[in-house]
Amino acid sequence: MPDIDIASLMAPLGPFERAPTIAVAVSGGSDSLGLGLLLADWVKERGGRLAVLSVDHGLRPESAGECARVAEIFAAVPNCSAHVLRWEGDKPAHGLQAAARAARHGLLTDWCRAGGALHLAIAHTAEDQAETVAMRRNHGSGRRGLAGMAAVRPENGVRLLRPLLPVSRAAIRDWLRAKGQGWIEDPSNALTKFERVRVRQRLASDEAAALLEEARQSGKTRDRLERAAARLLAEAGEVKEVGYVSIGLRPLLDATPDVRETALWQMILAVSGANYTPDLEDLLVALEAGGVPKTVTLGGCLVQGLRERLYIFREAAGIGGPVPVSAGWVGCWDRRFGLEVAGSLPPGLGWAIGHLGEQGLRQAVERFGTRLKRHPIPLPARLALPALWQGEHLVCQPHLHLGEGLAARPRPRHTVTTCGFTVAAGRPHTIYSSTLC
Repeated sequence: MPDIDIASLMAPLGPFERAPTIAVAVSGGSDSLGLGLLLADWVKERGGRLAVLSVDHGLRPESAGECARVAEIFAAVPNCSAHVLRWEGDKPAHGLQAAARAARHGLLTDWCRAGGALHLAIAHTAEDQAETVAMRRNHGSGRRGLAGMAAVRPENGVRLLRPLLPVSRAAIRDWLRAKGQGWIEDPSNALTKFERVRVRQRLASDEAAALLEEARQSGKTRDRLERAAARLLAEAGEVKEVGYVSIGLRPLLDATPDVRETALWQMILAVSGANYTPDLEDLLVALEAGGVPKTVTLGGCLVQGLRERLYIFREAAGIGGPVPVSAGWVGCWDRRFGLEVAGSLPPGLGWAIGHLGEQGLRQAVERFGTRLKRHPIPLPARLALPALWQGEHLVCQPHLHLGEGLAARPRPRHTVTTCGFTVAAGRPHTIYSSTLC
């Protein structure tokens, strides 16, 4: 049987806990099915368990049957459980692939957090990596982008793993054939209306090999810069539970330009919750000139220089509209806070989680006095805090201790990217602040 050493592929992605729980996304195609079966052996040897997650996107009539087939295959595999997640609701007329990808990742990571799986394996292969680098090059991506997909990266509070990046699709299919295991062919993989399919059809083998080498070299550079930036942030940076970060200006300016840029985009991504950073050139030029203007708006964040530190706050104006909630609701707000509504809500409509904003601060001053004027949480951070609302009426906000009968205390839990809280609204309303993750 053709050999794929899954232990060697997983080793650089660790360390892993004893008896690890691994979730794996399996569509039934050769790549994901192969990864699922390989990981089933890997977790069995370590006394762990494997959660096989299939997403029924509803885009093709066959998708439900394909998910059922995946569940059938893994039902006979020890230490495995199979779960079908459904993308419900209207589908967009444009940008369907991007929307489907975002929905799929949201469903997968939400399940992982709820199911206690810290690791989510995705079956991207060497061919996928080459196609990604080719597309990023076509779009004028910089060095970080040309490093391709990272083998490990955090997403929504989960470690996203790509163990098959060094492995070709042909090798996976040969391994499946040797086991006598068939797979499902997705017809959308041949639709040339999708950019990735067009790139795939044009790539010659020698060009793909060159792209993979480019990704490998750029990946080394990205790894070096990210490690150096992590040291800088650990020594000079500070992350606040209420959703903002800061760093000493002197250490930031003393760093090399590449490390300085890397640290800044890491901070902006952490606060904004976005997947991509904006162009940092103007900010970098301002820093080189000796500082930054009083406030710069950048990538959904406010950047301020104050008392020898650089602060990055979430821009309240960039936060989406209120999220309707009801008892038992669990979700992610502004891609920064993990939320759970527990207990029972009093009768009435219009319950929602939204940012505090100027309206909330005005209500807080009117109802609770003027003590907010000298609050230690900076004003931009206060404006971007999550709060429980009923219609236009502010009910409570834990970090500012707003709300009659409000309790705010640390409550460790598995949360998402930057910070999170649990809303437990009953009689009286209670919101528990969780630990920073």
